[in-house]
Amino acid sequence: MHTGQTIREAFAGASSFLRERGSDSPEFEAELLLRRLLGLNRTGLFMKMVEPFPADVALQWNKWLERRAGGEPIQYIVGDQEFYGRVYAVSPSVLIPRPETELLVEGVLQEGKSLFGDEEVRVAEVGTGSGCISISLALEAPKWAVTTVDLSSEALEVARRNATSYDVLERVTFMQGNLVEPLISQRDQFQIFVSNPPYISSDEMLGLEKQVRDFEPHLALHGGDDGLNPYRLLCRDLCSWPNLRLVAFEIGASQGAEVERLVQSIPSISKTEIRQDYAGLDRMVFGWRHR
Repeated sequence: MHTGQTIREAFAGASSFLRERGSDSPEFEAELLLRRLLGLNRTGLFMKMVEPFPADVALQWNKWLERRAGGEPIQYIVGDQEFYGRVYAVSPSVLIPRPETELLVEGVLQEGKSLFGDEEVRVAEVGTGSGCISISLALEAPKWAVTTVDLSSEALEVARRNATSYDVLERVTFMQGNLVEPLISQRDQFQIFVSNPPYISSDEMLGLEKQVRDFEPHLALHGGDDGLNPYRLLCRDLCSWPNLRLVAFEIGASQGAEVERLVQSIPSISKTEIRQDYAGLDRMVFGWRHR
């Protein structure tokens, strides 16, 4: 970038650079990165377009553009992503929260409140990631306490930071370990189980778009040869959870029938339902156990 540029010239230069490097929406990406770099909303950016580009952020700007041109997701570059109306810190240690997962949170809140009303509820989650599911549940349902498990200590660090930001550390407990193993000693305490586990099959991993395949954590994506391993293990272990009333999973679009069958294998599950996402694809399986 040459000195003496205006913000408008920097924006135009970044747009054409990203276009040349294969971006599908170069103007949108350049604007988003520029707004985040300068700490401006959209109106503020357009009002300042004729001003000189600040020299003290030129180096960071060039680095950000190189990272984006290399396929790195914008969320990792700017360090956060919005989820369920709140902003969560993210890093390459955690999966970037998806809009589809908001539907899982919404469904668990709706069904949980229908089952338990205003009672205190204990929720278990497997696959903490950024903490967006467990923290959203704690914030939206103040009488719920959530215990969440992740294998990655780096992911748990990000999630704890997010929980601190939203002041829910008293009601969200973080545990490191594999699937439900850390929860076995307290399994009789939980009424709700929720998980967005890794569900991408080995074949699908090869076909993922570059920015997911090369940058997001494979630990949070790959669910074994057919993508169903985590569901098999979780449903097997949930068979011995005596007080569970609601089970909720996010799933891959082709996994509805198979995951529903696994949920039905949990004793006393009397009703199951496959639910769709915004695109009409199968995205969640819910299971209810009636007393």
